Amino acid sequence: MENRELSKAEWLDKCEAYCAKSEHCAADVRRKLYEWAAPAEISDEIVENLYKNDFLNDARFCHAYVHDKVAYQSWGRIKIQAGLRALDLPESEIRKSLDEIDEKQYKLNLQSLFQQRKSDSEEKRLRFLLQRGFTYDEIKKFCK
Repeated sequence: MENRELSKAEWLDKCEAYCAKSEHCAADVRRKLYEWAAPAEISDEIVENLYKNDFLNDARFCHAYVHDKVAYQSWGRIKIQAGLRALDLPESEIRKSLDEIDEKQYKLNLQSLFQQRKSDSEEKRLRFLLQRGFTYDEIKKFCK
């Protein structure tokens, strides 16, 4: 990139290209603008424009985040919820997305993680599954 200041429109174009590649949230965009050394005073306006033009959408992001964390990383509800809250997303969207979890996949994940730790002591296995974000009740129900 050239050694010149970008205009607000150029920053917006750059952010739109970033958001077009995959789902992001406002916190991701703000972090990226900071990494790119964009002027701090334009962040709010750019994020607002991204929402207006549907490059950012909290419901869509939450759904994708939940799906990916369950499908690819075998996270439990608690860890997923904490991750979404850390990104400062609306609680209503977080709850909606968590309600859409595929229960069959979720239980298969728990079963798989349980089997991976079969040789561990019960206490160590329990700690591991709690750290992955599964609730104590989910783990106990499964272990019986």
